[in-house]
Amino acid sequence: MQRELFKKWLSYYRPQSHYFSSAISEELEVVWVKGKKLLNSKGANYSYGGLQEVLDYGLDSIPMSNINNVLVLGMGGGCVVDSLRNKYDYHGPIVGVELDPVVIEIAKKEFHLLKDKKVRLIEADAEKYIAENTTKYDLIIVDLFIDVKVPDQFYSQQFWENIAAAVEDNGFVLFDAGIDLSPEKLEEFLKNVPESFVYQVNLEVLVSNTVIIFNKVY
Repeated sequence: MQRELFKKWLSYYRPQSHYFSSAISEELEVVWVKGKKLLNSKGANYSYGGLQEVLDYGLDSIPMSNINNVLVLGMGGGCVVDSLRNKYDYHGPIVGVELDPVVIEIAKKEFHLLKDKKVRLIEADAEKYIAENTTKYDLIIVDLFIDVKVPDQFYSQQFWENIAAAVEDNGFVLFDAGIDLSPEKLEEFLKNVPESFVYQVNLEVLVSNTVIIFNKVY
């Protein structure tokens, strides 16, 4: 009994890592820290750590009682599903789009994402997916990092016009816009935001993230 308790203590306090190689994300790590399983890239948390706190910061500003369907662009390990279900009491359908097939397998096998029958997980490029999308959503969550960088196409005018077309009137978009995003890059991006959106920019979320909340007003 003492040996089992000691093993449990070790698993709680000593990180235990499993590494995965990805052509898209390079090295990925699933690690237990203080009894919690995280997914990390080389330079950033991908799920269930700081990223979840960043997304929760944005979700705190969104009236979830008005949300009936959700699209997540950049599902990662699925920590936002955990937040939506357990913190924000949202129990409707969620469509998740993820580019990296290795991340998808980790989400399914390590985090059991598809045990939630109202979650649909799609392997696709988010830019192409939203360009071809015909469904409207009350909430779109955009979290499209490759390690610590958001690829440039996800700041483009065309991408955000496609996002606007996919949002219901009075719907919301939560955009984790970057780590240490420069004022110049932020200003350039905001010029591409469709006029149908009003927005709130939140700087230095968890020290280094920029989180933008959009509301489609017409």
